[in-house]
Amino acid sequence: MLVLNEFPTADEFYKIYWGRKPFVVRGAIDAAAFEGFIDGDMLAGLSLEDEVKSRIVLSAPEGNKWTCEHGPFEEERFSTLGDKNWSLLVQNVEQYHTDTANLLKSFNFSPRWLMDDIMVSYSEAGGTVGPHTDSYHVFLVQGTGHRSWTVGDTPVVNEECIEGLDLKVLKSGVEGEAIEVTIGDVIYIPPHFAHEGKTLETAMTFSVGFLGPKMSELFAQYGHYLEQMEALDKRYAGQELNVRSAGFALAPHAQKTLRGELMNALHADSFSVWLAEYFSTSADVDEAELREDPLSSAELIARLQAGEVLYRPEHVKICTTTSQDGVRTLAVYGAVLVTTVAHDGLIEWLGQHASLSLGDVDALGNKDAVISVIAHLYNQNALFFEGDDPDH
Repeated sequence: MLVLNEFPTADEFYKIYWGRKPFVVRGAIDAAAFEGFIDGDMLAGLSLEDEVKSRIVLSAPEGNKWTCEHGPFEEERFSTLGDKNWSLLVQNVEQYHTDTANLLKSFNFSPRWLMDDIMVSYSEAGGTVGPHTDSYHVFLVQGTGHRSWTVGDTPVVNEECIEGLDLKVLKSGVEGEAIEVTIGDVIYIPPHFAHEGKTLETAMTFSVGFLGPKMSELFAQYGHYLEQMEALDKRYAGQELNVRSAGFALAPHAQKTLRGELMNALHADSFSVWLAEYFSTSADVDEAELREDPLSSAELIARLQAGEVLYRPEHVKICTTTSQDGVRTLAVYGAVLVTTVAHDGLIEWLGQHASLSLGDVDALGNKDAVISVIAHLYNQNALFFEGDDPDH
């Protein structure tokens, strides 16, 4: 596995590494950054909650056995685990502990719209979930403690897993060089590359995962979207049929027509709008609720004029798309706002900056148009004033 001293440039990352080659970057994240991230006690606290997805994995290296328990857990469970050979894993931590989402600032070169979640693990010495593969891209960010990782050099084509376990563990293990990591080190692992981490001393690992949908999911969800939009949900009317489609024969010409209708639906501007909605939706956390104390555009301007500053937390799920005719779409947590050229400056700002003052607003073009969108984003819990609590 390649050892780098810094992240590759965005161009190098996509041309050389993305989906192709694993690598490790020494000291990629400043150790001081981890001070605001979730710790082991808070992670255990999250695993007690009903809505949080969590697992405890117990490992018995001498017997090549693993056991997986699913949360929510009782607090007493942790007092019985001992001081070795177990791991606690919690998903979507960026949504529940939003300071941890600041880790994402280090990955702006990645396709943030494809980001699934930050999964955090706390593990004691000997803790491991075994050799395995994932179907997604992942950056393994080492927090406190030390771990050893072995990563395969090529993707696994036909994986064979140990039978009788309640999690997938590769029979053949991982062929590759072991590398030790400490706080701030980052490993990138493309999909289907076998890997195994073993905890050398009490450690926390932050896994930033990028998971693409299956084609069946895309077709099903876009079909559901069209179903809700009556004007777009056209019925096949058997146009241009001929004698070759008489009886039970669905002739090639008719198949071509049906395929063309499907392609027309995919090439429509509505598809671009729907993509923004789809990729800004959080599958596991419902964040689409409106703010309890909404502001009007006038009230928002007044607060900005008073010197307050808005900011965009890193945990907020955003996606922007551009249709074939140049219309920009901004979506937050599945709520779509179709914009015009008057909002291009604001869309660019959302992707590049973390704070927004009155002076910034003045520089973004049509003030009335921009403020109306900013008010919408604020009331959608996508923007906050300093002093607001994004965890609530």
